Amino acid sequence: MLDLLYIQKYYYYFIAFISFIILISVLSYSRRTSWQAIIKFAVYIFAFFTIYYLGSRDINIGVDTFRYEQNFLEYKYSSSFQISKDPFYDFLSYILSRFFEFSTLLFLCAFIYVFGALYGLRKIFKENYFLPFLVFIISPYFINSGINVMRSGVASSLFLAGLGLYYERGMKWKTASFFILSVLFHISLLVPLFCFILTRFIKNTKVIFIAWLISIVLGILKINVIITLVQNLGLFEARIGSYANNDGDRVFWLNFVIFGFIPVVLGVYNILILKYKDGFYTWLVNAYMLIHIPYIILINSQFGSRLGYLAEFMLPIILLFPLLNNPLIKINYARINLSIIIFIVFMLKAYKVLVI
Repeated sequence: MLDLLYIQKYYYYFIAFISFIILISVLSYSRRTSWQAIIKFAVYIFAFFTIYYLGSRDINIGVDTFRYEQNFLEYKYSSSFQISKDPFYDFLSYILSRFFEFSTLLFLCAFIYVFGALYGLRKIFKENYFLPFLVFIISPYFINSGINVMRSGVASSLFLAGLGLYYERGMKWKTASFFILSVLFHISLLVPLFCFILTRFIKNTKVIFIAWLISIVLGILKINVIITLVQNLGLFEARIGSYANNDGDRVFWLNFVIFGFIPVVLGVYNILILKYKDGFYTWLVNAYMLIHIPYIILINSQFGSRLGYLAEFMLPIILLFPLLNNPLIKINYARINLSIIIFIVFMLKAYKVLVI
């Protein structure tokens, strides 16, 4: 209940923020307004507020915050550095524990989580970056990855920053650094990194889409080929063995339909039917489907949502790229209409939390 009240309070602030964004979006079509400066100011103010909100949370907020604090204190009272799970996160915890309190780690992680994503989205969407940033906030994993699985949330934002740099400059040392840091912050980001590399060579969207559809059948029938693969190869079995077991009572099919099935179908429709020609977007959609396959097969697992996030942190780009970057389908007053649609989707998603 404490977590729900914490989320509810944030949602009230977000409603005020998105309402202001809608107002400025309306004014953006008037030549007499400096709407870009106003939106930039509003976005950065809300981004810093979000960092404060996540970074100043009580250790009882989220099931993992207490565990993060315990790990931090172990480093604080330890005389030597040891890698526990993820080298960069462990190193960061160790260094900060030498000089600061646990709250500093929370604030720093919140900063990277929010501004890493914002940085990447600005590189890709230019003046319209605030729209995918809104989608980033209303995604089903945003709060959870800010307070529970904080390490994977930060790692995914570092990956988004890398994608932004890749879109703008191609694969250079700075781009590669972000991808490597994301993996070092949480080893699970090896999955999207591997899939992005693989889809540089396997470029047939139709073939990948068929494989993705087959994985849905496997997920429905609970045919687990992942656990067999992990056991036979012996790779990271100690780390991902529990993730690869799809026995569980939790069901994520509804989340998958809204935040997985619909974006993929729209992406494939753009590429195969509308013939939307953009190499970066095609690469992203192909990788998105490939990353989604293990999540779909293990969708009934205890950690299904964490697996889904390995693809769905890219949701803002998948949904909005073909609508904002050289679109084939022109939307009149796109900033206004998309802001309103995002607001409606958010209210449909959040109403149960808002009325408790």
